[in-house]
Amino acid sequence: MARQESRRLAPDGRLRSVAQDTLRLARAVAAVTAELVRRVHRYAWPALTGHRNRAYLRDRLVALPLLTVVAFGALGWAYADVRGDSAYIRERAAPALVDLADARASLLIAQGEAERNLAEGRAAELSGLSERYRTRIARATQSLNQVTRSGALTVAEEQQLRVVSALVVDYTGWIGRAQGHATDPVLRDAELTYARSMLCSQAVAATGRNPYPACPAATGTGATSIVDRVTGLEGRLRARLADRAAWGADTIAAAVIAALAFALLAVGLWRTGSFLRRRFRIRLSIPLAVAALPLLAVPFLTADALLALDAQHETVPVADALAERTSPRTETIAEERPFAGPEPGAIETLRARMDEGLADGRLAFLDGIAPFVFPTGLLGAAVIAGALHAYRREYLVVTRPGALA
Repeated sequence: MARQESRRLAPDGRLRSVAQDTLRLARAVAAVTAELVRRVHRYAWPALTGHRNRAYLRDRLVALPLLTVVAFGALGWAYADVRGDSAYIRERAAPALVDLADARASLLIAQGEAERNLAEGRAAELSGLSERYRTRIARATQSLNQVTRSGALTVAEEQQLRVVSALVVDYTGWIGRAQGHATDPVLRDAELTYARSMLCSQAVAATGRNPYPACPAATGTGATSIVDRVTGLEGRLRARLADRAAWGADTIAAAVIAALAFALLAVGLWRTGSFLRRRFRIRLSIPLAVAALPLLAVPFLTADALLALDAQHETVPVADALAERTSPRTETIAEERPFAGPEPGAIETLRARMDEGLADGRLAFLDGIAPFVFPTGLLGAAVIAGALHAYRREYLVVTRPGALA
């Protein structure tokens, strides 16, 4: 019975042991945190009274350059990351999405034109396909080439896009064969059907109200048509754009570190100036004032980063609209009515909206400054260290032997 009772009490003992270990760990963390806060408080703003001048200058010589390096290093990394994402979206991802949407719509319009022209029989054989068909095929080919050169795709995606370009060439070849057999309904329809299957996995028949229907894209192993592959590339590129536009955990952490370090640095510089005025009768330390000048740029860099993040966030729904809401019918309406005003769902309208948003999402006079933020901090830290070292050395020279330091 005693053995069974001890077995029943064993889980309670384990719980007590875990609780004691947790309590000891919490106390250790609290002690380390308290010591860290005490050291930060000592380095950031030690009391001007009750400390020796030499010790105070030694603390300043360690704390201020270190805070400068940390503050400008974190700010430079976060700012460069935001600016880099903005440049990637503006110069690579957004143009690539526009070109992919244009290529997809152009190919579907060309398919509708080919079907309508070939239905005329001998007239299509003699006069050829319409100007719109030739223009749209050329436009789709050009758009695909621009996506390849954009740099927005991975190596595997570029290879897949080359496959799409080769399929487009093969597709136009089958349309040409169907044109050559325009007077033979059997051969013409067979070749036109094969060309349509190369373009769309699930073709939709044209109607009088919509002569240029869009075809739904297939997924999985059956996604082998041109539209399927282009839609897949659009989806992956949109996912990368959304990931770049979102607030990253590393960027948030760097921003928090930079904010804390800049706050401590500003207070430390102010109190060091007060110390020099009271103890050294130095009204204004020119080196420290010069080192503090870059702090005036911090609000502008912060505002620029916030504008860029907001513009990137606003780009995501426009990119979704390019892939999901554009259609061949909308493109033909915008083409046939150029003076009727911009079509909200047209590719050109969405492209202009995206370009304007990204252009407005930055302070233009700060372009190219991101690589110099951290070197500026290093230079400021060197100036602060040199100035405080000179003050401390001068103090040690003028102090009499045996005098209170």
